[in-house]
Amino acid sequence: MREIRKAAVLGSGVMGAAIAAHLANCGVPSLMLDIVTPNLSEDEKKNPKKRNALVEGNKANLLKAKPSPLYSKSYLNMIETGNFEDDMHKIADCDLIIEVVMENLDIKKQVYAQVAQHRKPGSIVTSNTSGIPIRAMAKDMPKEMSQHFMGTHFFNPPRYLRLLELIPGPDTLPEVVETMAWFGENVLGKGIVYAKDTPNFIANRILTFTMSYILHEMTKEGLTIEEIDALTGPAIGHASSATFRTADLVGLDTFVKVVKNVYDGCPNDECRDYFKMPDWVEKMVEKKLWGNKTGSGFYKKTDKKDEKGKAIVQAIDPATVEYRDPIKAKFECTGAVRSIEDLAEKLKVMHFSEDKGSKFVFKLFANVAKYAANRIPEISDDIVNIDNAVKWGFAWEAGIFETWDLLGFEEVCKRMEDEGFELPAIAKAVKEAGGKSFYKTENGVDYYFDVATKSYKPVPKNPKEIRLASVKAQPNKEIDRNDSASLIDIGDGIICCEFHCKMNAVDADIVTMLSKGVDLLEEGKYEGMVVANQGPHFSAGANLFLILGQIMQQDWNAIEAMVRGLQGANMRMKYCSKPVVIAPHHYTFGGGLEICMHAAKCVIAGETYAGLVEAGVGVIPAGGGTKEMTVRALELIPEGVNADPFPFIRRSFEDIATAKVGTSGAEVVELGYLRPTDIIEPNFELQVGRAKNVCLSLIQAGYRPPRPPRLWALGETPRAAFEAAVWGMKEAGFASEHDMLIATKVAYILTGGDRAEGTPITEQDLLDLECEAFCSLCGTEKTQQRIQHMLTTGKPLRN
Repeated sequence: MREIRKAAVLGSGVMGAAIAAHLANCGVPSLMLDIVTPNLSEDEKKNPKKRNALVEGNKANLLKAKPSPLYSKSYLNMIETGNFEDDMHKIADCDLIIEVVMENLDIKKQVYAQVAQHRKPGSIVTSNTSGIPIRAMAKDMPKEMSQHFMGTHFFNPPRYLRLLELIPGPDTLPEVVETMAWFGENVLGKGIVYAKDTPNFIANRILTFTMSYILHEMTKEGLTIEEIDALTGPAIGHASSATFRTADLVGLDTFVKVVKNVYDGCPNDECRDYFKMPDWVEKMVEKKLWGNKTGSGFYKKTDKKDEKGKAIVQAIDPATVEYRDPIKAKFECTGAVRSIEDLAEKLKVMHFSEDKGSKFVFKLFANVAKYAANRIPEISDDIVNIDNAVKWGFAWEAGIFETWDLLGFEEVCKRMEDEGFELPAIAKAVKEAGGKSFYKTENGVDYYFDVATKSYKPVPKNPKEIRLASVKAQPNKEIDRNDSASLIDIGDGIICCEFHCKMNAVDADIVTMLSKGVDLLEEGKYEGMVVANQGPHFSAGANLFLILGQIMQQDWNAIEAMVRGLQGANMRMKYCSKPVVIAPHHYTFGGGLEICMHAAKCVIAGETYAGLVEAGVGVIPAGGGTKEMTVRALELIPEGVNADPFPFIRRSFEDIATAKVGTSGAEVVELGYLRPTDIIEPNFELQVGRAKNVCLSLIQAGYRPPRPPRLWALGETPRAAFEAAVWGMKEAGFASEHDMLIATKVAYILTGGDRAEGTPITEQDLLDLECEAFCSLCGTEKTQQRIQHMLTTGKPLRN
């Protein structure tokens, strides 16, 4: 396997800079080059800073971009800049060269000619093109370069969208594809899809058909822009931007060009007519109603306000190509699925109901599924790559053939035939082979139906990946289970405590299962435990609904028992004689983060959004979180060193009192919630496997639990400083009276309570202070209002 230590990114526009940023996220330094800044004076042309002003400006823009393309602002220094004229020779030091210049074949070939002069033999050269044929770009390259050339189609924004399409050229060596697949998956955290050199490859080919079909058919069905978005977003497991907000984000001008690629490049496509835009869309293009980039697209934000004071967003009327005020979409099917969490149940309601919206959704699905099936083997040899492409490229919860299975393979086949559709060849082949689905799981192994052999084959899987659902499907692997969590034997003496309740909110069942897991370790039945799940989020925090119910019943004993229970389970994990490795990902808030803070080590997903956010609901972190922030601050002061602890503890105070959230694994570490010695894993699919391997390595290294920390009370002086700072914020209008009360209690715990400065204290002393503060705040009216508001609106209340 070739090693990629440094990369060059040729082009520093939005996509080029974002790719360089993600390389930095994953520890890969890069050289980002672009053209010399245009329109320079003769004197400016002699100034290196002026010559590089364009590329430097694009690099600086990474710090302003929303959402951030960087895990941490400090990673920006991993990107070196330069220009094509002065610095192209520096690519000789690069193992990978990614071209991201304008989508113009002549311009790309000019760049490749320069690359050929300076690259070292064996370096891999790729293009991020989304539409130009790889064979056309490789045509005039030297043989050795064309053997190391291929397409690597990242999706924007590359930090957040997992898809990386790999497209070999006619001369590409197999080991080059293998290297890029390994690098993309294991280093960059990407989901790899193998595409063929056909127009728009896989993901965009399917999406352009889907959207083109909608554009043609919606007017025939009498559906509005808002109605289409209501039917094609989260209600069917697709992104919240649905159809037309996605189009406005991409840009209608860009979308039309991508569609034209198919129309021009696929003369034999049976649905080619759909790739010719309807007149009303062509008129939008002429009027430059391109979406967000021009301020008006399928939607247009106006200066008018509604009754709630929000800006009115108008939508285009296809009949007139003029804007009109919004029309609320109302369908029985979309109303019915709002309270449904299970994807299969939601999809069945959306596709099999009797209202107008549901009938359109099924018709859309049937046409898209048939189109995708007919693209095998044109764009892909199997259904797995097609399904992964749309899931990872567009954030669909299920792929096309997975959706077919969730709806019921036989039910969809019958409905399609009843409505006059001819079943695609692959569906007929499944039926002829006696199959009842495109995918199946047997003895924990996932299989897919292979078109070429007309048989089921194992779904390709990275050997490092552990899929918890597949493990649980094997006999005797699920050791214990309750409504909120399970204990699973994941092999080699390691168990996994998996959360599986709504938003994985921490409750008594989760606490019970954590404790049972520790019991099994201490009894010598297992050697280590991983705490992980593969749901959308690790944990959104404590179960607020349960807490509010206990408050309403004034069951203070139950609230105290809940706090003590979580504290106890966390401390047992921390001081367990065998290692507990925890794998946070995505939302990891409040009690969920407190669980992580007591791990022997964490394996943190790159996309982790974590914080002790309890202040937002009127309480303080009481599962050991405030205690751990005190421990982590004081342990920064070496024993025997006489240093002022205030600067160290101040960050802990600010993090908790202002409910700061880290928006990446790296940022969570920078805020001090997790440790610099914890590991960041960019590939969520590999996180559980890596956590298991970390657990095994700790065992092999002779793991011993940590020693109790050296702690002491900080006394009144720093506490008074904290209180004065909060008072100043209140007087300036940045904090309320209740914010001040919460912050005062946080300061009281962090400084050791009413003990004199320098008095030795224990972790249990801090846990007692946490519990008292939490219970007392629950008894206040304003905290109860905050909890109620969060439950009803999903947003914090500042009262």
